[in-house]
Order: sequence, then C-alpha cells, then structure tokens
Amino acid sequence: MRIIGTIEARMGSSRLPGKTLMEVRGGKPLLELVVNRFRMSRGIDDVYVATTGEKGDDPIAQWCEKNGVRHHRGSEEDVLERVTETALKAGADAIVQMGADSAYLDYELVGRLIEVYKNGDYDYVCNDLELTFPLGIYAHVVRVARLVELNRRQDLPVHDREDVVRYIFEHPAEYAIKNIVAPPEFAFPELRFTIDYPEDMQLARQIVQRLGDRFTTSQLLALHREEPELFEKTKGLVQLSAPFLRKCANA
Repeated sequence: MRIIGTIEARMGSSRLPGKTLMEVRGGKPLLELVVNRFRMSRGIDDVYVATTGEKGDDPIAQWCEKNGVRHHRGSEEDVLERVTETALKAGADAIVQMGADSAYLDYELVGRLIEVYKNGDYDYVCNDLELTFPLGIYAHVVRVARLVELNRRQDLPVHDREDVVRYIFEHPAEYAIKNIVAPPEFAFPELRFTIDYPEDMQLARQIVQRLGDRFTTSQLLALHREEPELFEKTKGLVQLSAPFLRKCANA
C-alpha cells in the first residue's frame, strides 16, 4: 500500500496573501516547514505539493524544483481534480491531505491515523469531524479510489470540488468513515493553532524559535501552559473553514 502526503498550496489568501512562502525561521518558508514535518510522519512514502498552473503560483513550483520536492500543477478552482491528479501521478493508494499553512502538522498524529487506516477497511480516517483536538491539529487519510470516483462525477456542486473531502464526510452513509477522538492529554478544542492572519504567522515564528521545527503537539501544549501570554494576540481570531464547522452549519 502506497500512501503519500499531499499539500494543497497557493500563493493567494484573502487574509494573508503569500503566506505559503513566507519565512518562518532562518530563511525557511512555511511550505518547507510543512514538507519537513510531513516527511517525519510514520507511514508516509512520499510528499507531493499540489499547486495550480496559474502564473501567480510559479514561485511555489520553482521552490519545489529547487528543493527537490515533488509537485503537480493543476486547476486553481477544482481542488478535487488537482489533488486526485496528484495522487494518481504519485501512484498512491491513499493520501494524507493537508494544507500548505499547516505549520503545526502533527507527524505523530498522521502516523496514528495511517495505522488506523491500514488496520481497517476505511475510505476516510480523520480527527476533526468533531472538534476534540486543538483547532489546526488535524489530518485526513483518504482512499484514492474514492477520490477518483468523485472526480469523475459531473453532478458535484462547486463547493464539493473546492473542498476535496467535503462530499465524503457529508455523506457518511456512502463511505466507511472513522473519526479519532482526542485522548485527555490533547483534548483542548478551545485552542487554535493555525495560520490565517498576520498575528498567526508572528506566533508561528516565535514558537519555532523556542521549540525548533521538530516540536510535538505535547511540547506545543506545554509551551501554551508555561507562556500563555505568547498566545494572547491570536486568542480572539476566528477560524472560517474546518470540517466540523461545515458539518455544524449543515446540521
């Protein structure tokens, strides 16, 4: 079974344009941090960046080529098609889907979800259909055959093509889905670790400066306990996109 990590990456962002290649530490951009943390995940055979063919995303493709990171360029709007093409190009049986702004990618969690996927007959394994982990500590393992089936459909609305896994988690009767609940030591759903705003990027730089770029979620939570003032500027920021939010909105 071949499992690859896919990173959906664009330079465009309504709240923080260009964040994908913004420097986090020592000349390393955010995308490099995400790629390196992904590669640390147990069970990942390779990592591919799924970017677009738009001229504005040329810097992402150029960075990948310069740094020996495999990538695929596809549709800007049809993310389902882009990611499916990436998976097929990589010869993957399953993918672990992430975004290029996942600075806090939990490589230990990714390994756990892959293990669950391999040991069960699942189409989709995740941990964020119900928010029990901190926001931003997530991963989605998806069977490629299901993505191919979805991508072939002509009746999918636009929002199901913009969001790769949305149709799957909104139609649980059609798929074998497993959602992992956070153990007590990680059960802090009130916390938010993601990058949507300038303040988030500033915080990520401070965290990497303190913990390095191989930190675990346990270390991140310990830092939050020891230096809560560090996180004050991002405390009130609002997350606008997450599976549990869309699930609640459609309930």
